[in-house]
Amino acid sequence: MYGATRRACSGRTLLMLTTALLLSVTGLLSGLPSSTEAKECDKPCMNGQCNTATGKCVCFPGWVGDQCQHCGGRFRLTGPSGHLSDGPGNYKYKTKCTWLIEGQPNTILRLRFNHFATECSWDHLYVYDGDSIYAPLLAAFSGLIVPERYGNETVPEVVSQSGYALLHFFSDAAYNLTGFNISYRVNSCPNNCSGRGECLLNNSTGVVYCDCEDNWKGAACDVPYCLADCGFPERGQCQDKVCVCNTGWQGPNCLVSVPANSSFCTREEYTDPGLAKASHKAVVDQGIMWVIGGYVFNASDYHVVKAYNLSSKSWLTLDPSVNSVTPRYGHSLALHEGRIYMYGGKIDSTGNVSSQLWVFHIQNQTWVLLSPRAKDQYPVVGHSAHIVPPLQEEDSPIMLVLFGHCPLYGYINQVQEYNIVRNTWSMVSTDGALVQGGYGHSSAFDPSSRAIYIHGGYKAFSANKYGLAGDLYKFEVDKMKWTILRDSGFFRYLHTAVMVSGTMLVFGGNTHNDTSMSHGAKCFSSEFLSYSLACDEWRGVNATCWAFSEAPILCHFSTTTCLLSSTLLPHYAFTAALPRGKLRRRIAPAWCSTQRK
Repeated sequence: MYGATRRACSGRTLLMLTTALLLSVTGLLSGLPSSTEAKECDKPCMNGQCNTATGKCVCFPGWVGDQCQHCGGRFRLTGPSGHLSDGPGNYKYKTKCTWLIEGQPNTILRLRFNHFATECSWDHLYVYDGDSIYAPLLAAFSGLIVPERYGNETVPEVVSQSGYALLHFFSDAAYNLTGFNISYRVNSCPNNCSGRGECLLNNSTGVVYCDCEDNWKGAACDVPYCLADCGFPERGQCQDKVCVCNTGWQGPNCLVSVPANSSFCTREEYTDPGLAKASHKAVVDQGIMWVIGGYVFNASDYHVVKAYNLSSKSWLTLDPSVNSVTPRYGHSLALHEGRIYMYGGKIDSTGNVSSQLWVFHIQNQTWVLLSPRAKDQYPVVGHSAHIVPPLQEEDSPIMLVLFGHCPLYGYINQVQEYNIVRNTWSMVSTDGALVQGGYGHSSAFDPSSRAIYIHGGYKAFSANKYGLAGDLYKFEVDKMKWTILRDSGFFRYLHTAVMVSGTMLVFGGNTHNDTSMSHGAKCFSSEFLSYSLACDEWRGVNATCWAFSEAPILCHFSTTTCLLSSTLLPHYAFTAALPRGKLRRRIAPAWCSTQRK
């Protein structure tokens, strides 16, 4: 009896122990995460999907980052329209991204830059007209491009004629900005006709074009026939799509008094734009502007010499022999008695800095390489040169070469002299202030004071410190004496300057001086500055005159500017891309409060 009772108790005990063990194991297992439980990513995946097993983003091809928020690879776009971007927020340090847009062969592919902000001169976006980096380079963008909602500038467009486009973005390790947003469309009209016209297809050529409304013209319908309605009725009226000004008023919109008390611009239409280039030089002789040298993206259609007739507004046909000189940029030009003296510069094919002195004879359009006798002579690039007429009849005219960068000595502050009659080089011994030489300054010769005025440039302030300058020097050519004048307060290099009735006008240039973070400095400038020799005073020329249309007004550096009567002729150079436009700017320089004696 006792035995039976013992067996019954042992069975119940075993059942209870088993149940307790199962409950314990179940409790333990319930405290552990299930292998099939989904995990949420802490942050949203911008260009990817969340891996629920790891709780991390799995990026789509071409994207990197913990949220797949940065471009970092290659992309292929095949639709007839679309957009591309480096991603939300600031782009990644030390990144490389490439986009191939496959449109349709032999069609127009139009890229519209809705937003662009990169570190000036260091982070670039390259655009090629084709499907590889061996295709023609269309543009190299760098710096800040203001969207339309933040300014009156039209967002630029880049056009690929092949129907394909390759875009490559590169950034370094310094600092980053918000990047870019670019839209594209196959066979679209420029700027969508600015909302002032209809985009039509030419059935015979297959090319689309804008049919503009009555009061607008231009490829994008962005140029009004009559600006500001010609100041009607007080100042003028629009007749046959042209402003006819009342007595006492002038200008493209009849808003400038007669005589003019301020500067104003007129828009010129140029049907043949010529070749885009930068760091070229130009001089005007007998109504012909000679544009020589310069840096180009594609050398297949390169012309060393181009000639533009300012009266007929057309490029002249020249003898092919004018292109016999090796292409170069960053050189200097000086005009004397029908001959153009070209000195120095960087040879594009080799990268070497030249010390050659070439003379171009305008009448027979031939080049002659001079071999002057020289004790000391420096090969330089980024310098300037001026012909100084003799003070007395028995003296010889000379060409003074100022500053520049020498491969051996760096940024030099020496003045080199070439005697045109004796065909000799010499180094000038100067007096006065101690000045700093530099690269890419601007200079202008004033015949009245017989002095050369030098502004800005890229300089070496110490052994390991470089940067832009806004200082102004005066070099008296008869005394060979330096004087430091009032600083402009506007730092820039690769700009240009001309002298007009005792006023030096400075245009364009690279103004970027930020190194570790962006402080909003412009990359390229479209500003005019003026300096009065009599007053020793700097002023900014009223920039409102540039808003004469809604056409693109981009900023420039490596420009060249010529003076014809009282009209400035800026020959535009490097912006974000290489444009092919010109403006004529009329000057009324009399603003100084001090009377000149």
